[in-house]
Amino acid sequence: MAGYPRVVGYYPGVGNYGPGVSGQGWGAPPQMHGYVAGADAPPHPAMLHPAHHHAMPVHGAPPPVATSAPWRAMMAPGSPPLGEGHVPMPLNPETFGGSWGNTTGGGAPAGTTITFSARPQKPFKAARLLINGTKSGATAIGRLVGQTFVGTDLQQGELGNIDLESLGAATAFDTWISFKQAEPGVWLRVQATLTAYPTGTDFETYTVTAIGHYLH
Repeated sequence: MAGYPRVVGYYPGVGNYGPGVSGQGWGAPPQMHGYVAGADAPPHPAMLHPAHHHAMPVHGAPPPVATSAPWRAMMAPGSPPLGEGHVPMPLNPETFGGSWGNTTGGGAPAGTTITFSARPQKPFKAARLLINGTKSGATAIGRLVGQTFVGTDLQQGELGNIDLESLGAATAFDTWISFKQAEPGVWLRVQATLTAYPTGTDFETYTVTAIGHYLH
């Protein structure tokens, strides 16, 4: 089974790791009459057929069958086996550069929702959010709140804004997450806004980064 909080891609212990290994692979040698898989040799004919029966010829074990997981055959010759990485992925602001306030300088006006988004190029399962804010001015006191999505699936236990700034603080303790796995091209989005908006030339600007597992 896929282990928490890892990417669903392969299953440890599944698949054969050499010729003749059976019981864990995607296929196993066919069973023979009187032959027990894993034994060094089939039983002696006398053990299979009592003396008062006509003895039937018992052939030796078939040659070992080498099997492998389905993805192994897709690897190029000399290519390393499928692995798993733990990598960061930036969620880029779709509008206003991720900034609220100072509208003359390109920031978002009050009441605006900014979407931070990313499309992973390989299967990606987010395990942590890092959110950093730069606040400038006396009125830049708002907290970043919002909702998180993988594709169209809300990644929260209920609808409503959560405190993204606390969840994604670099110094936060035990704020790991286990989002649904995003397949390549599926959007991972954070829809964000502020609890209070800066005025005048004051502003708040945020960056959002997801750290998670992916296959390579």
